Amino acid sequence: MQTLITEQKATFFPIGHELPKEVDYLWLIINGVVKTYTHGNDRPITLGFWGSKDVVGDPLSNIAPYLTKCLSDVKAIAIPRSQWGSLSREMMYCEQQTQQLIYIVRNNRVAGRLWLLLTWLASKFGRTTPKGRVIDFKLTHQELADALGTTRITVTKILNQYEREGLIARPKTKCIIVRK
Repeated sequence: MQTLITEQKATFFPIGHELPKEVDYLWLIINGVVKTYTHGNDRPITLGFWGSKDVVGDPLSNIAPYLTKCLSDVKAIAIPRSQWGSLSREMMYCEQQTQQLIYIVRNNRVAGRLWLLLTWLASKFGRTTPKGRVIDFKLTHQELADALGTTRITVTKILNQYEREGLIARPKTKCIIVRK
C-alpha cells in the first residue's frame, strides 16, 4: 500500500462533501472520517464508518445508491482498477469492520447497540486522553440513530442517561468522550 500512497496524488475533500462516484476506482482514505450510506424508504441507512487506511467505493457494494459523506476533512487517493490487487490487507480489514457493525446493529436493546457503536467508534477513530477516548468529529444524534435503526429522540435520551451515569462526557457539541 505504501507504493500506492507515494505513486498517487491525494485529493482533499472538506467536511460534508460527498466522495465522487467512480466505477473504475476505489477511494483509499489517507486521513479523516467518512460515512457510507444509502437511502431507505423514509431516511438514510448507514452502511459504515471509515477512516485512515480504509477503502470505500461503488465497486464494493451492490446497494444503490451508494454514497460516501465526509464527516471530517478527508484526504483520499483514487485507486484505479489495475491496482486493486495490492489492497488485499485493506479489503480484509474492511470486511472485519463490516462484520463488527452487523454485530452492533443486531444487538437486541437500543441502549446496548448505542454503547457498542460508541465504544467501536472510540476504538477506531478516537484518541486517548486522561478523561477517556475522544471521538472528535461531528456525529449528530440523527446519524447515530440512522446507524442503529432507531429514532433521534431515543439516541438523545440514552446519551443523556450515559452522561448522567458518567459513561460519556460531551464537553462540546463536536465531540464525545467515552470513559469506559
